[in-house]
Amino acid sequence: MLSTVLVVDDDPIHRALLERIVTRLGYEVRLAVSGEDALTLLAGSEASGIDAVLLDLVMPDLDGLGVLHRLRSIGSMIPVITMVTSAGVDGVMGAISAGATDFVIKPVGPERLQVSLMNALRFKSLTAEIESEHHLSSEFLTLDQLTNVDPAIARLTINSGKALKGDWPVLIEGEDGVGKKQFARAIHGSSPRSKKLFVSLDCSALPPTESIARLEAALTRVKSGTLYLSSINALDLAAQSMLVKTIMLADPSSKSPRLIASSRTSLIDLARSGVFREDLFYRLTVTPLRIPPLRERPFDLAILAERMALRFASESGKNIRGLTHGAVEYLMKQTWPGNHPEFEATLRLAVQRASTPWLTDADFDGEIAFEKTPSIQDFKNETLALFDSTGALRPFAEIESEIFEMAQRHCGGSLGKAAKALGLGRSTLYRKFQEKDLAGQSQKIEMLGDAA
Repeated sequence: MLSTVLVVDDDPIHRALLERIVTRLGYEVRLAVSGEDALTLLAGSEASGIDAVLLDLVMPDLDGLGVLHRLRSIGSMIPVITMVTSAGVDGVMGAISAGATDFVIKPVGPERLQVSLMNALRFKSLTAEIESEHHLSSEFLTLDQLTNVDPAIARLTINSGKALKGDWPVLIEGEDGVGKKQFARAIHGSSPRSKKLFVSLDCSALPPTESIARLEAALTRVKSGTLYLSSINALDLAAQSMLVKTIMLADPSSKSPRLIASSRTSLIDLARSGVFREDLFYRLTVTPLRIPPLRERPFDLAILAERMALRFASESGKNIRGLTHGAVEYLMKQTWPGNHPEFEATLRLAVQRASTPWLTDADFDGEIAFEKTPSIQDFKNETLALFDSTGALRPFAEIESEIFEMAQRHCGGSLGKAAKALGLGRSTLYRKFQEKDLAGQSQKIEMLGDAA
């Protein structure tokens, strides 16, 4: 289906010229002779059929800038390319600030107009994906939703699509933060068991004395749904044996639980060393999958960054159009040891910091996480003073701020680890950092959840 472009111009000669050019470029054309005429179309039932707008800035009565303001006031995010004469270029920045996607100078050539329209329609497509990406945090998630926003998962799904929707066990390997649990939930949501229970059990949090009982309870609860065992590499041998005897000996069926497991480390190495049962390993690896860390996916970063930036901008009401080449290069140079949580936190902070519609490398300045956790030797001479230089007690708020700073440095810049070490909730500590204006320091504040 052809994309439809609305041409808004009060000059009949230029309007007819644009109609011919846009038609030759392969688009459907709608025409509006005034700003009011355009708003009637864009606010009515036909608005969903219009994909982009070519808008003359200088028109009688309601001009192009007025149209832009009215569109944004009703929540319309349709991409708008403004048209100006060479004498009216000074008004372009006002149009961009009001939400215009791009501008062209009249009379515009076909090549320049084609580039602008292609970019505008691409922006519309990305904006539409924001809604899809919002579903990623919901309880119900499918592989289609996940592959729409993550190229790595799309590649894995293409290679293993049929196996993922069956009954056989699935093993997902990958570092912390690559999205293993999210992938497991999407596999469940795309399977015939999608309306049944998805039960998650973190094996790294199971004491050996309770692991078998907790595992039995999870199997009883899940029935014919999906049991997700995260960090199965940490499951003790007794619980591994119980797992083999209960659900791993018989061929899987729709009436028995489906097992999806994840591991932070390579299970084959653990199996060869005797730490993990070989028979369990081979049953799990009927469908083995590995989600690569971000440092192995440099060419995916531009796609991920643009989608995240648009989503965060929509959540905060900011006018962000994308990233400059310099910003993308900056992101590609980083190693992202925290993977997706670190990457998302960096993009969120950059969006909040941005003062223009395009994120630049300056918006990411100072947002790099520590790649090496400091040792105790780095802090052995560091002390916390109770009194100031005059001998007076220091204000509690000042001491508290220093405690938070020291804790964050000691934990390698990780706010989550600092909160745990201090016995505080992560959200509580983050709020205190914001209140005391500490969030902009050079250490990376990592709002990391359990993103296994």
